[in-house]
Amino acid sequence: MPVAKVYTKSQWEAFGRALDALPEKPDTERGVTVRDAMKDMRVRVRTAQAKGYTLDQIAEQAQRHGLDITAGTIRYALRPTGKGGSAGGVARPAPAARASGAEKATAQSRAQDTTSPTKHIRKNGGKTEARPQSGPVQGALGFAIRPDTDDL
Repeated sequence: MPVAKVYTKSQWEAFGRALDALPEKPDTERGVTVRDAMKDMRVRVRTAQAKGYTLDQIAEQAQRHGLDITAGTIRYALRPTGKGGSAGGVARPAPAARASGAEKATAQSRAQDTTSPTKHIRKNGGKTEARPQSGPVQGALGFAIRPDTDDL
């Protein structure tokens, strides 16, 4: 079992003072992730692609300048971030709006089906509950899914 290392409070305070005393690093010396750099480079990469260069050729160009990145890395970094971003400038519909027509119809028919018989009525903590009788399962394409055998 590993033993937790313990340091004195004065050691932590000296370390804290040393961190506070560090000078500000110039922007030119700060590390930048590929994704963050691509925010600024996106237009330039797209312009190079419009000139006929592939992502492989662009990655080779980056490697000539000391950036060890691949075409896949550039492709991934060019992807939009967050909910607001979109690759083609076209907003995507919300997940509920993306449901297919058959799924919507199935959901609506389930919501409107008030005539189905109930199987069990029981008391649960003073509340009466009615459970709908189980029937065939409705598939996403609108047809019933029935078991292969009766004795499942």
